[in-house]
Amino acid sequence: MLCNLIIPRLTSFGRTETLILNNRASSLWYIGSRHFYSSMSTLPTLTNSQFRCDPSVAMPLFKSSTNSSTFISGHLTPAEVSRASAAAVRISVTRGAIWDGFHLWHSLHWSARQYHKSDSQSAPLPPFRSPITSFVPIDFGQPVSTRLAGHSLLHCLLRAGETKAAAMLTEQMMSYGEELHPLSFNILLRQLHPSAIPGSPRPIYDRLRNLVPRPLGPEVLELQNVMPADPLTRFAVRLLSKAREHRWQRTTGMYESVLRACLIQGEILVASLLLALLLKDYQLRRACRRVAAEAESMGAPDTLAYVQSKIPEAPSRGFNLLPCRKSYFLFHNVTDFLKKHCARVDDPLFHEASQALANLAGALDARTIPYVDLAMLIRVLYSYPQCDHDVWITLPSGEQRSCNAYDYFHGVLFNLLRPVPDRHSPVHNPSQLPALTLQSYNALLNYAMRFRHSLMLTDRVLHHMTNCRKPPLAPNMTTYNILLRGSTLMRRNDIAESILRIIRQRIPSNQVDVSIPYFPPAFPPATFQGRSQNNKTSEPDSRLNKKRLHSLHFHHLLEDVFNSELIIPEPKDLLEPDNTLLTTYMAHLVATGRPDAVAILIIRLIPGLATPSKSLTHEELVSRWHTSVARAVALGPHFYAVALNALRKAGLYGLAERVWTLACAAEEKSLQCDSTTPWCLSVHSYTAMLQMYASATRGWLFDGDAGCRKVMGTEWVGLSQRSRHPRRAMSGLQKGMQIFRALSLAPNKVREAAARARSEGQKWKIVPSPPRADARFYNAALSLVSRWPGMAQRSVRHETPWRWHRMLEKAHQDFTRTGHKPHGWMPELEEVTKSMTDAGYALPVGFRLRLVGRDEQLPMKGKVDLKSRPYSFGWWTGSRFAAHRIPTAKRKGLPAHRRWRRLAHEESAYISQEPVQE
Repeated sequence: MLCNLIIPRLTSFGRTETLILNNRASSLWYIGSRHFYSSMSTLPTLTNSQFRCDPSVAMPLFKSSTNSSTFISGHLTPAEVSRASAAAVRISVTRGAIWDGFHLWHSLHWSARQYHKSDSQSAPLPPFRSPITSFVPIDFGQPVSTRLAGHSLLHCLLRAGETKAAAMLTEQMMSYGEELHPLSFNILLRQLHPSAIPGSPRPIYDRLRNLVPRPLGPEVLELQNVMPADPLTRFAVRLLSKAREHRWQRTTGMYESVLRACLIQGEILVASLLLALLLKDYQLRRACRRVAAEAESMGAPDTLAYVQSKIPEAPSRGFNLLPCRKSYFLFHNVTDFLKKHCARVDDPLFHEASQALANLAGALDARTIPYVDLAMLIRVLYSYPQCDHDVWITLPSGEQRSCNAYDYFHGVLFNLLRPVPDRHSPVHNPSQLPALTLQSYNALLNYAMRFRHSLMLTDRVLHHMTNCRKPPLAPNMTTYNILLRGSTLMRRNDIAESILRIIRQRIPSNQVDVSIPYFPPAFPPATFQGRSQNNKTSEPDSRLNKKRLHSLHFHHLLEDVFNSELIIPEPKDLLEPDNTLLTTYMAHLVATGRPDAVAILIIRLIPGLATPSKSLTHEELVSRWHTSVARAVALGPHFYAVALNALRKAGLYGLAERVWTLACAAEEKSLQCDSTTPWCLSVHSYTAMLQMYASATRGWLFDGDAGCRKVMGTEWVGLSQRSRHPRRAMSGLQKGMQIFRALSLAPNKVREAAARARSEGQKWKIVPSPPRADARFYNAALSLVSRWPGMAQRSVRHETPWRWHRMLEKAHQDFTRTGHKPHGWMPELEEVTKSMTDAGYALPVGFRLRLVGRDEQLPMKGKVDLKSRPYSFGWWTGSRFAAHRIPTAKRKGLPAHRRWRRLAHEESAYISQEPVQE
């Protein structure tokens, strides 16, 4: 049978003529690409039956005719043939004859090359590749443009739901040197997004459930080696990558579609490599604009040709659509994803996220990131946990090598700070550090103070921010909060007091007594750790016995902390106090020995917590409570973590219980109210309450003890003797276990609140993260359940692992021989033990001794919470052996044990008493 294709064409009078194109006898199955047909046969959702043409539908398109080639070339121009072919493609696909549309498109390519006239100025066309061996094209008798028919075929396939077929068509167009319109290409990439397919499950959960770790070798630095697992997303990534190779126009919307699909599926490694391509395109746009400006100044006749002669990688149809500064939100989305998955080593995506972070760190080290807001990336880099994981990087020489991720990330940040000039440098090079945003400078300040413990680097960042940058930036409230917290942890109370004086002078006078009221120091001013800015002292005298220092590394760190100076800039405008200032000041009061002052500050903030001076009615009590809860919601979760810790240290247990009750009510209120940002209490609040109740259980054995506590000022007063009856300790144990169980219920509380918000049509900007139990939380719980009535006081002699393991072995032998079980078992201890083992922690050997004969399925080794440690601390080599505690690593302050802290305090006092050098 002769198969002939009818192409309708509108004449100038509105009538439709019929063009009869003759073709040899052929089956509809052979109209198309062999590659297209073979791939369609393997696609589960696109079976062969979908491409069969119904004869009753397809036959009206076929008639018999002769000399079609002569008729077309003699009566129709190439433009008319192109429009008629596009209309025929649309009709064919609409009627289900998809193969006819592909056959016509291939025929147009054959005619374009068959009748192409070679010219010395025009580039040669790619050779025609027959889709099948027996392919017989339609002879149009003249070269016809395929651009319109190709776009028509692409959009028809997308409307028909044949997304993969449209992607394969785009690949064939690339091989023929044909370029899609940017909008059409963007529509295709959006259709390849998994969420665009109705009824498809969320791929990220499927991938995480069946996650197969990728081999992280040097091949992870190439995009073709880490393609996504989803076939449609893999098509989108490959098309976008090939678009760069074929010099197609790329837009921010194209990268957005593909990056969003990768992040939804957890393909963070692919997303980071695509982001690297986006950064290159951003730099390419800036380079093309510079060359175009040069061409205009030189009077070049063709600006685009001049740009392409200078930059061969420039898109063939113009560079104005390349990604620009507005593409920052894609960079933000990737770094926000890394922030979530680089925080914990046990995260299923931790290894891939680490390599993705290394890709961005390499771009930051090479200064190829064009954005000025790098705050989130800097925070993710210095918050990376200390671990033995390695990543692959590319050196400036092009060499690829593996290195430790923790060391590499801190090295990148140090390279960012090292070339920054100090205040004594005569010449400033603007290329040493880009003009960043104030948030980025604040992140660098936090890194210099908290993770490097370097006042020199801190002063350099402040000098660059306020003097070298054009235009300069003035510090804001966040800057002073960072400086106050950092100086407190570094024990430079002189700097902290200077910062507080500046803040008190530049905030509204009516808010000073509420936010940062003045409290007298607990120590004489002469014993402040550090020196005043106005005094210049000599180096420490050689009489100081340096052998008493914790280590040589610690000695150098102390010298840098105590001998460096910091010039604090003044703000330009008034400062607006916030909750961060409040919590930072409260932590400063606790660190300087004034926890009682925090109690006074809490009562000023929430008067409802104070004991009423007169009896109130029920309605007045309810109104007072609702007012306190509304105020407590606005304070946020960090306030309660610091407040409860301060009240525990001050021994104000009654006020601490009232604050805890108010904090729980405020948390519940924030999860229900749609006008505030929801939040959850942190694990530090739970830990502080457990530590408070654990101290109450220490009185099982004693009738009373005269303790002492610090109050404001320089004097010490004794506490009144408190009855240590076992009933009081049992009450503390029961309340502590209620708090211990409450932490495990927090995730369910957040999920229920989120489901309720969705059902009511509310949208949370940030979903709060429920607290997770850590080593310090479990240590507080173990301290709570470690004592029982009649228990003898623990020995204060130095504990050795050998002694405890020998006792454990002897207990096992006694149980095997006599069936005797050691004393000390409690149901609360068993509950805490089960929760610990489920979380991956190992029970300390002192408690394993109590469970002999009761629970023998306990792991010998567990995880250690290293998290993000200051780089100046060095590598954690383990803590001193403790039979009743989980090993924990120090993460803030100075890396000194308690006895060395006293030594540092004595040295700083000695230094501060030296004569002033004129």
